[in-house]
Amino acid sequence: MNGLNDQSILDVRQLITGKDGQVFVSSKKGVNIFLAEVDDFQARLNFKNTDYQPVGSYLEFGVPTGYSISVTMTEAVIRDDVMLEEVIDDIQNGYTPTFNIVGKLRRRDNQAQRVVYRWCMPDGELDLQNLKPGEIVKRSWTFRCNASPEMIEMFKGISGQQSDMYG
Repeated sequence: MNGLNDQSILDVRQLITGKDGQVFVSSKKGVNIFLAEVDDFQARLNFKNTDYQPVGSYLEFGVPTGYSISVTMTEAVIRDDVMLEEVIDDIQNGYTPTFNIVGKLRRRDNQAQRVVYRWCMPDGELDLQNLKPGEIVKRSWTFRCNASPEMIEMFKGISGQQSDMYG
């Protein structure tokens, strides 16, 4: 025995790394496009609470008031025809574009997790051109998503694992 956890469910062959992920975006035309140039992707759920402390209570409570979804990514600049072209076209016409973004993870046993982030609009600063001699030109994106995330596919368990948790 190498420690207290001799029944570990951790099979390092099942661990997922960034190479096991993909990012897709839906264009205005409804076409799903694989963003192979994205080297950094993160989707976050941010819960918002307000404090409430009733009279006579030493304990201050957190009362849930809402949540938000944000997506950030960085892409190596290879093309502009996917998202940037739509952004420029839409702002010239007085609109803010929205995108549907899909994050996908695939495990070694071919199980996958796919999450759709809908109605994502650019939020904050967008790198139009970011040039540094000797470095790869990259563009950072931040989106605020105006719908709850949707799990299209999820991991079902760990392959090769006993079904009886008490072994």
